[in-house]
This record gives sequence, structure tokens and C-alpha cells, in this order.
Amino acid sequence: MTETCIIDYRAMYDGYWDRPDRRGESSADLREVAERIIATCGRGKVIDIGSGEGFLVGELLANGVDAYGLDVSALVVERANARWPERFKTGSVLALSYSDNAFDTVASTDCLEHLAPADVPQALREVRRVARRFAFLQIATTQDRDSHWHLTVEGRAWWEERCFEAGFRKHPLYYRLNPYEALNHDGWQITLLLEKIHDSALRADRNEALADEALLHRDMLRETGRRSDAHCIRYARAAEWVRPGDTVLDIACGLGYGSHILFQNSLARRVLGVDIGDDAVAYAKAHFGDGERVVFQIGDAQNLADIGDSSIDFIAAFETIEHIPAPEAYLSELKRVLRPAGRLMICAPNNWVDQTGRDPNPHHLHVYDWPRLIAECRRHFLVEKAFAQTAGGAIKCHHSQRQWRDVNVEAASAEGSEWAVLLCMADAVGKDATPYAETIWELPAVDDFHVAAFARDYRNPWLVKSMVAIGLRTQSPKCLADMQQRVLTSAPAESVDYGAALCGRVYSTLGSQGPVVATEYADLVAAIRRYAAIETPSPHQRRWQVSLLYAGGELARKRGDLADADAFFAACAAIDVMPYSPLLGNKTLDALYHLATSAMARGDGDEARCRLLQSIDESKRLATASWCNIYGKPEAPLPFGLAEMAQLFDRASRAAYTLAIIDRGGDRPGMFRIEGLGYYERQLKRAAREVAAADARAQELARQVVAANARAHELAADAITQGRQFSARIAGSICHALTGLRNTHGIKSKVGRWLTK
Repeated sequence: MTETCIIDYRAMYDGYWDRPDRRGESSADLREVAERIIATCGRGKVIDIGSGEGFLVGELLANGVDAYGLDVSALVVERANARWPERFKTGSVLALSYSDNAFDTVASTDCLEHLAPADVPQALREVRRVARRFAFLQIATTQDRDSHWHLTVEGRAWWEERCFEAGFRKHPLYYRLNPYEALNHDGWQITLLLEKIHDSALRADRNEALADEALLHRDMLRETGRRSDAHCIRYARAAEWVRPGDTVLDIACGLGYGSHILFQNSLARRVLGVDIGDDAVAYAKAHFGDGERVVFQIGDAQNLADIGDSSIDFIAAFETIEHIPAPEAYLSELKRVLRPAGRLMICAPNNWVDQTGRDPNPHHLHVYDWPRLIAECRRHFLVEKAFAQTAGGAIKCHHSQRQWRDVNVEAASAEGSEWAVLLCMADAVGKDATPYAETIWELPAVDDFHVAAFARDYRNPWLVKSMVAIGLRTQSPKCLADMQQRVLTSAPAESVDYGAALCGRVYSTLGSQGPVVATEYADLVAAIRRYAAIETPSPHQRRWQVSLLYAGGELARKRGDLADADAFFAACAAIDVMPYSPLLGNKTLDALYHLATSAMARGDGDEARCRLLQSIDESKRLATASWCNIYGKPEAPLPFGLAEMAQLFDRASRAAYTLAIIDRGGDRPGMFRIEGLGYYERQLKRAAREVAAADARAQELARQVVAANARAHELAADAITQGRQFSARIAGSICHALTGLRNTHGIKSKVGRWLTK
């Protein structure tokens, strides 16, 4: 144990806080800091170490967090307690007067850098001791304005190492607060988001057994630097594509840190980590096992016999395929266990070769590049997206910085990144015979529930996740169009599947640039009308009839056929949505509003008023519907139901706002545009304007930074040129003086060699 420095911190900081200019001082936006703590560590009990005047505690309290503060200065603790009584006490971070695990989260901002380096390890051990789960640390990496208060001035790597030595690892949400690219530079202050490693896990560490496999097995949540960041961010990005309720497979999981990140960064139901290494799995179980939610087992990536067919929703397969003797058989095995519409994120080193054309890593059996990885994956999956990742400092892109970029799949072969990362999907088209499992929602087992009764009404319910539901379906326009076409070709023309594919095709056409081609318009309109003519439709057929008629109206407007648009909107509004769900009434109210605006454009105020009143009456009627088709089971409500009902009433409020000015809108069209919006529409537009303004400011600041950097380079170049000229003059003067000396040939030679270095 490092010997603790003898520094009277209390006397030092009583003097600090006694200065008038220190009152009300803060080194950060504490409201934002409080929000960041809550967003990553939750609302459990919090202690702020080095709390100063207590403003961070105040922000946490205002957000409902049971927060307390501690500071070494009795003077500032007295001030803080005057504001928030009995919340603060005097004490030192080197010997905290709290029991073990006393707080869910220990926070500390602008504190630890005020300790001498020799005292930092003891402080971090104390922080870990009283923390039950997390630590949130903000630490300056530069000297303070007075150039003496910061006793430890170190960068992120130094501080991370000290935290790992104290028994912490990176919090699984570490990269939410520390974006990957932002880690290229420390900045004046860093944020360390940490998770406490339980004592039992530390005791179970078998580092000696793992040392021989260090190239393959490292806990990257306990490592600092580029390599650690590259591995961890990959899992964090993968978690963004995990759907709620998914069963996730982390293939070749190593020490399990990635499985932990996947679970904590998503709403996965379960994560299964599989690795062939006994010691790696033992470590993973000790550090990251979580009952039935995060499970680890020994297994071979090439032979997943213990995992059933179509039982996995998401697979993370990072830097594994290059180690496998038979990659095609490996991909076939992943395809077997993946459910239709399930996702695979796969990664391989991108052309890691030396001057001989071979991969110098002895564990790599294959050299992969973009074309090979894409071609092999396309033989088994739909390739949705491609990401180019670089960390720098290794065999490829050695001098590059950390970078993660979304790239075009078709153009990815030109990318010179360190790793090629693909997001793939198991094709759902033609998988009608695969038994459907609802994994996202808990549904009521009653006949009159329709909203998410996909297994009952779709021939192939797997299409919902792959082709239909926004937020769940493929993110590739190419893959989406291909699926739509194959369903339109293969499904019966009156099926729910056909209606869904046709509606998707119409909206794809609406989203395309330029006018609608006449032949395409005629074909789509004819198909919409045929589907809308289905008699006695099932609930989901009715759902697509309403959506198709509304989309047909939008398509007709884009084409310029306003009469056709009104006919489509009128037909849409005429269908009773109740046999499906009142949530579908959002289309009804939108159609009525379009009819009202069309009437106003024609100068028919009476027709417009009639349509708006009809809209409000319809919203009242829809509100009387059974709640079964709004939120499903009362004890497990569908999360989207109430949100869509709120949108329904917002559309009704839009009609009410419009009615209030309809008689005055003709001569003041600007006011009509402003008033003719629902409340939430207004808020969204205002937020969009604010975001656009913030983006513009950010771009301007970026432009200024670029200009400043360019100017700095110019000044540096001028300085170098002037320095060289000055050095040349000095060298000339010295040589001239030396020539006047006798018997100094040896001295002149040495000086000359020195000057030319």
C-alpha cells in the first residue's frame, strides 16, 4: 500500500472557501451533471464527495434522489446545511465515516484532482467501499486557474488505471457519456463512469490461468486505451439494435464483458454468452453472471448443438470468423439458431496483413476484407448496414484516431478501416411454417384483441419485425423494397401480408425524390382500390384498408391529382376503425383534416367546418372504445397504446384550434398555419427549430475551430521558418568566430556536427 501524504486538507480548504470570490462557485453545469447521474446510475441513494456548497445535491434532491454531501471544509458544509438541512457532514475522502455499501452511487466532481497522487489510491478504495454499485467521477486533467490547487494533474488513462486497481471497472453505459470519437482527446475535464466489482468476483479472479491467453481473453471493462474502447464500443453499438424482449447470443464471449454491456444497454430478456475456454467462462460467470438473465456456458462457435433452431433473436459475433476453420459452416450454424427477422452483428479485421500478405496474428486462420465478409454473409443473411471502425495504434491505420462510421454497404469495399462491421438480418420471407413467438409484448388471450394479434391474422407474422413495424424492421431501403416485392409476388392478394407489403411500397414511393411516374401511380392506385374492396375484412385487413386509402390520398396529392386525393381521404374517413382499434383513428382524423384544408382552399368554409366538427365528434366516439385494443392487458399495458391515444386527442385539438380561426384564416394565412396545429405538433416543431439552431451553432463553432487550427498551423510554419533562419544566422556567426581561433580544427568539427543535427 502506498504511504499516504501528510497534508492538512481541511485547513487548506477552509482557507479556500473563506475567500469571497469562491461563493457560489461551480466547475460544471450541475443540473446537467445530475441528469447524467440519474440517466446512468438511477435514482438510488447518492453521496457527493467534495460537495462544496451543495448545489449538485440540491439538483439531485429536486429530481427526487435521496442525496447527501460530504466535504473536508467545515466552513462550506455549514453553508450547504443552511440551504438543505441535515444533508451534509464534514469528513475526508481518505477515511469516510459511512458503512460499507452505504450508497447506491458515489459521485465526486472537482474533488479527486485536489488530492496528492499518493493519496488517490486510498481515496478510490474508500469510494469503492461505501458504494453499492456505481461511482460517477468528474476530474480535471489540467491545472487550475491559480496553478496550485490541483495536486494531481493526469490524463484519462492514469485515472482509469487507478480506478481499476481500486476494484472498479467501466460502467456498461460508460460510452453513453464518453462518445467513442471524443476519447481521442481528454479535454480539460474527464468523466469516469464506474461499476463496483463485487468482492466475491475479485476473489475468484484467475489472472494467472488467463495470462497465457491475453491476446484472446481480456476484460476490456478493466483495460484502458484504444483496444479496450474499440471492443467495448462495438458491444454498445450492437445493443442499439437489440429489440425489447430479445434473447441474445454473444458468440465467443471471452470473459463476458460484452454480454454484460449488451444486457445493460438494451431491453433484452436474456443474454447467453458462449466460449470454448473454461477459464474464460468461469471468469464471466463470477463477474457478469446474473441469474437466468445473463448466462454463460462452454461451447464451440462452430457447433451450437445445445441451442435450438430459431431460438435466438440477436447474435453478436465479433472477431470470431477469422479464427474459424470453416467460416461458411459457422455462418450456417448462426443462421440455424437465429429466428426469422433476427439480427446478426458480425465483425472481422479488415485486411490485416503485413508485407508478406499474411496476417501476423497466429490465431487468425483467414484474412478478411470488406468484399469477402459481405459476400459470405449475403449467402446466409440480408445485409442491412455496414460500419467502418478504426481505433489506431495497431497494424492497420496505425496513426488514425478512434472512429465509427455508418457506410454504404455497396461502396464499403473502398473503406480503409481497421475493422469491417456488418448488421445482418435473417430473411423472414417464406418462413410461414416457422412457429411464431411473441417476444416484445405480453398479449391478452381474448378473441376481441386485435392490435398486436400478428400470429392470428398474418400468414407470416415474422414479417412484422422484418418489413412492417417502424423501429423494428430492416433499416436497409434496398432490403425493405426487396422483401415488399417478394411478398407482393408470393402472398395472396387479399392477405394481410399483401396489404402490409403494398402499404410499405406506397410509402416508399411517397418518400422517393421527384414526381411519381404515371405507370407506377396507376398500378399502385389500382392495387389500393382492389384491396379496399375486400368485403367483411378481418381486423388486420381493415387496418391495411384504412392505411392504404390514406396513403393513396397522400400519393394522389404528390401526383397532383387533388380530386383523387379527396376521394381517397373520404373513403378512408368512411371506414369504421372500431372493429380493429381506436388507435387507427389517427388516420381517420388526419384524413378529415386534409378534407377540411382542401375545402378551405376551394373557399368552402361550411364544408371545412363540417369536417373539423366531424373530427372532434369522432375522437369522442373513439375514446369510448374498449381499452383492450388500446393497451392490451391492464397489468402489462402495451407501451405504444396510450401514446397513440394522446396523438388522437392532439389531432382533435388541431381541429379545435383550426375551428377557432376558420372564419378569419382567409386573409391571414400565416396565422392559420400557426394555429392549425395540435399542441404536441407545436412542441415538436419548436423542438425541431431549436435542434436545427443548435446544429447551426455547432457547425459554425466547428468552422471556427477548423479556421483556428489552420491559422495555428500557419503560425507554426512561420515560426519554424523564422527559427531556422535565426539558427542559420547563429550557426554562421559561431563558425565565423571559430575560424579566427588557432588550432581549433577539432572543436570546429564537433560544433559543426552538433549544428547539423
